[in-house]
Amino acid sequence: MNRSIEGVVTFLRDNDNLIKQLMETAESATNEIEQLADRVGNAREEAQVLVDQLGAVEFSVGRQDDTKVRQAALLEAVAALRKKFETYKNDPLRRGIYAAEISNLYLQLANTFNNETVAQIVPFGADEISGYKDLMKKAVLDAASRKKRAAVIKAGAQISRLALGVAGKLALV
Repeated sequence: MNRSIEGVVTFLRDNDNLIKQLMETAESATNEIEQLADRVGNAREEAQVLVDQLGAVEFSVGRQDDTKVRQAALLEAVAALRKKFETYKNDPLRRGIYAAEISNLYLQLANTFNNETVAQIVPFGADEISGYKDLMKKAVLDAASRKKRAAVIKAGAQISRLALGVAGKLALV
């Protein structure tokens, strides 16, 4: 994973797209759910690498304060829309609107990344790292739950919460 806010946001966007696909998959589509579970497993492995690096490696963050403020605001908007997206499980029209808005926010986030980044160590406290490790434990999919759509969605959501928290912190530093 790219150790920059851009890398974390890209990971978050990809994982949110995975959750969207999961939520749109029919309950009876066992093979497709199994494939998506494999993707969640891969995302979990990447997230584990990220968690293992917190506090120990350098991350690239924006140099300009106005860029950081914009990134933080966009990440907060993504988090709010993700909650709405998950709330309206049975309303495809609203979910489509929220998905489009989230995609637009990710595009705006991508446009905040520029060549003016500086590598620095971003401090993550022991309690923050412990919280992210707890999210990782909740994202584990055992063999029995891999075929259950809700379990796969929940695991993907835990990974997105982790990535959103890390990206938010990187945007504020």
